[in-house]
Amino acid sequence: MSVIETRAVSRSGVSNLFIGAVALAASLMIVTESSAAVIVEDSIDASFISNGQWFENDVRPGGAASITSLSGAGGNLENNAPRPTGAARLTTGFDDDHKAEIGVADNYGTAGNILNDSFQLGYSFYKRNVPGGNVSAAPSIKLTFSNPLTTQNGGDGFVTLVYEPYLNGNSPVTPDTWTDVQIGLDNGLFWQTGGFGEAFDQTKLLTLGQWLTEFDADFLAAQMLLLSVGVGSFNQGQDGYFDDVSLAYQTVGAGEFDKTYDFEAARTAVPEPGTLALFGLGLLAFGFARRRAAGTS
Repeated sequence: MSVIETRAVSRSGVSNLFIGAVALAASLMIVTESSAAVIVEDSIDASFISNGQWFENDVRPGGAASITSLSGAGGNLENNAPRPTGAARLTTGFDDDHKAEIGVADNYGTAGNILNDSFQLGYSFYKRNVPGGNVSAAPSIKLTFSNPLTTQNGGDGFVTLVYEPYLNGNSPVTPDTWTDVQIGLDNGLFWQTGGFGEAFDQTKLLTLGQWLTEFDADFLAAQMLLLSVGVGSFNQGQDGYFDDVSLAYQTVGAGEFDKTYDFEAARTAVPEPGTLALFGLGLLAFGFARRRAAGTS
């Protein structure tokens, strides 16, 4: 498969290859997590590889995604970070096409099972003040759902629900400070990319509970494919950080899901003193053996 094919992007920015792979896996699995887990992420894959690993689901030229250390950054960025010492970072340049978004797939379950009173979604974000940048934009959090049977039958069984801070009472977004976001079934407003009987509309804002009844009945059986965070196109000049992404809910008859993601920059392994000593002895022995070999030649 060519690079162009593997990077093919749907209207919501999720690769078609990823959609097919995860939809198939999700149709065969149910949520089985039974206890809370804090997962440390120190890398972002360039494309979808496996469930549970964050990857670049929509990073376009001019956008960039990374995990960075905040040590030495100073100010609110370092001192008030929700989970020191690192965070994920998303940047865009000064072009409407620039975009940076990363996501994680898992065995989440169907909308009808997971969107209930126990549903809790959260993250913390930091928007750096960039002169000339869009003052309203900030890292947004998204949920992507798919019902393959609906799509195969010619329906619109695919949608991404998008939570944006500036549409939730934070406009313009407060720069240079960490902001905590907690979303439940009935708090937090989302727009959607079009699907399950609804046309694309960024002005129609509903809670997850309201979308559950606003979409057609096929949405109840739609698998949640992806949790993602990004700064979208038409949001020029962004430098945003996020961390402490959490998702928890009790599914109907299938168990509990409870995960929190802590983004930490990868550390270069430093050999312990004992290892260095053994390494030094090895070099000495190697040198002695070479001298002996030279003396007998």
